[in-house]
Amino acid sequence: MSFSVLLPTRNRPALFQHALNSALAQQVDGLEVLVIDDGTTEPFAGPLAAIEARCDKRVRFLHLPPSEHGHGQSYALNFGAAQARGRYLCFLDDDDEWSDPQYLACAAGLIALPGPPLDLLYFDQAAFANGQRIERTVWIEDLAGLLPPTGRLEPGSAWRVTATDLLRAHGFSHVNTSIVRRAFFAAIGGFDEALRYECDRDFYLRSIDQAQAIVYVPRTVSHHNVPDPARRDNMSTLVSDIEKRNLQLILLEKASRTSRQEVVRAHARRHRGYTLKHMTMALYRAGHYRQAWPYARAALTAGFNLKWLAFCTWLGLLAACRGK
Repeated sequence: MSFSVLLPTRNRPALFQHALNSALAQQVDGLEVLVIDDGTTEPFAGPLAAIEARCDKRVRFLHLPPSEHGHGQSYALNFGAAQARGRYLCFLDDDDEWSDPQYLACAAGLIALPGPPLDLLYFDQAAFANGQRIERTVWIEDLAGLLPPTGRLEPGSAWRVTATDLLRAHGFSHVNTSIVRRAFFAAIGGFDEALRYECDRDFYLRSIDQAQAIVYVPRTVSHHNVPDPARRDNMSTLVSDIEKRNLQLILLEKASRTSRQEVVRAHARRHRGYTLKHMTMALYRAGHYRQAWPYARAALTAGFNLKWLAFCTWLGLLAACRGK
């Protein structure tokens, strides 16, 4: 078995069917798809069972017991990984789909090249909101323009990269376009089940910090649908904005303390400073001055500048005078 595709789903059988079809359309040998049903409830359980009944032997369904909001992406992916038989793990969200049927075949060609086993392979994906493609850089699509011509691999256009290279990019690699060697996944402990938001970012930082061999392929292989903020059936929309910032601070604090490479620790410290400012401003705009004040001071410590010092002084006065 070459690839195990981990596809968690909950209460979205129609969208899930498209995701599953795109995984089964991959033109590569040695493929299994593990569907992790995170407690699908009625009226969606019936349609999901009908899909399961139609699947061929490449697909295995793993059913988690129901819980109020599901066990979460991290738990579901770790559970699936524990049952996987493939040498490499791939991931696909149930509301997205792979757009390139040669995605895994391209990865297989790179994995087969001489040299040490690849721990990580990263590709690109396109983001869509309300059916319209988002043209700005969202993840690491800008990386190809930042890499030197040396270090390319064949077949195709691909680079051997390091954490230093990857952290030049705008963002981090989405799970839809991340492939990880299963033994390496186990060695770093999989996904952090304490995180209900940006667990993929946490996994990305820990992965690139510890990987010995990484390849980046500037090839768009996936179609990502940006969650509708009005809906509450997605991890990104289920979590409140304040809670999201707190979870970001937790993962960035962890990366700044535990990462092996200084470049990763520095990246985490820098982005922790940005996140503290975002948290401060969210609370400030809501009129929660006393709650905003500790975050503002922490942001000042993380990255001193006179403009932020002036704002902190003003915020401190508001917190003292208005008492909220």
